[in-house]
Amino acid sequence: MSSASGGAAPGTGGGTAEQRQRGIWILVAAALAFAVLVLPQVVEGNDKTSFAGSFVPSGGASSPPSPGGLPGATPTGLPSASLPGYGSSSSGGSGGSGGGGGPAETQAPASPTVAPDPTAEAYRAVSPGDCLAVYDTGYGDYNTQMPAPVDCGAGKAFMWVSAVRSSGGACPQGPGQNYMAYTSRGRTTALCLTRQFKVGYCLLAEQTGSGQQARMNAGLMTVVDCEAKRVPARYNRILHITGVYKAPANASAANCARVQGDRTYYWSWVVNDGRTLLCTMVYQG
Repeated sequence: MSSASGGAAPGTGGGTAEQRQRGIWILVAAALAFAVLVLPQVVEGNDKTSFAGSFVPSGGASSPPSPGGLPGATPTGLPSASLPGYGSSSSGGSGGSGGGGGPAETQAPASPTVAPDPTAEAYRAVSPGDCLAVYDTGYGDYNTQMPAPVDCGAGKAFMWVSAVRSSGGACPQGPGQNYMAYTSRGRTTALCLTRQFKVGYCLLAEQTGSGQQARMNAGLMTVVDCEAKRVPARYNRILHITGVYKAPANASAANCARVQGDRTYYWSWVVNDGRTLLCTMVYQG
């Protein structure tokens, strides 16, 4: 059957140009509406579904994040109250390496350095058998407190050290014997001295009385210039040593004669534990 004239067949794009243009705009508007209103809802719904089904590692459940994105556990790198500078330790135990909770150990102060004593060292350096340039000045002291040893054959070797003791009371006492001592930090060193008498040297003495009543008290440890014009107040004579002999039995001034018929008036003493006869005379100049 033939169709009516002038009509467009369905689906063949019939219609006027204005109608076709309006149809295109309707399709464009529908596409925009779908993109703006429908598509965002589909995407958002997928995100929520995806979040609810997030993966959990094997071995335990994960903790949900705390607000702000920080981990839920307490930070491990912060100092605790048991570390130095943050309060005292509650455990009371000593700390190991890397910082512990115990109190810091205090170091004992170093011992103070003790200054050396040269005089004490000089005394302790002296040995029995040494000779010293030491003598009694007659003023109640020795000429030096520094006992430096000298050669025993030297002219100034006035004393011979017989022993070294911890106190002067332990030294031999007798004519021509004495001691000198020094104490440092509670320790005493005593040098026991024996006088070395030499012919031609002089010593100090005190004379009392005259004639047959004369007495002579000699300072056997003293040394003096034979021509000294002044002497210490306790002395009034200078004696000149004329001889030093091996003491005979019953030694006396009579054994001091130097020549036959010698009429010199001698003063004598037995010294060195009775082994030596010391002969002297008043110095005449």
